[in-house]
Amino acid sequence: MTDNPDGAALLEEARRTLLETLLPLLPPERRYDGLMVANAMAIAAREAGQGDALFRESVNLLAALFPAAAPSENLRAQLLDLEARLAREIRAGLCNAPGPRRDAIRDYLRRSATTRLRLSNPKALSKPSR
Repeated sequence: MTDNPDGAALLEEARRTLLETLLPLLPPERRYDGLMVANAMAIAAREAGQGDALFRESVNLLAALFPAAAPSENLRAQLLDLEARLAREIRAGLCNAPGPRRDAIRDYLRRSATTRLRLSNPKALSKPSR
């Protein structure tokens, strides 16, 4: 069963209402708070619009680096576990040796940073780099 509108669309509509109708009614000292809420809603809408696809892609990439990783029904929990494992290995210096594994880790970290930026601040990706 699919509900229309979906969660992402509901968040976008609520955000639009906040920005266009409610924000002008807020006292000036509360305007920043309203903008922060609107920004959080935009991030949540972008995440909701992606569904599990982002988690699944990241889990698949990391699972290839850690073949013995136990699969889980909870993709978010599995991703957090795999990222914590990767962080421990990086801190321990276990990912420094040149080769395909280090290249795969570097690729994952780039993708992860780009994905997170695309969700939190997509305009930053369209700006020319310095």
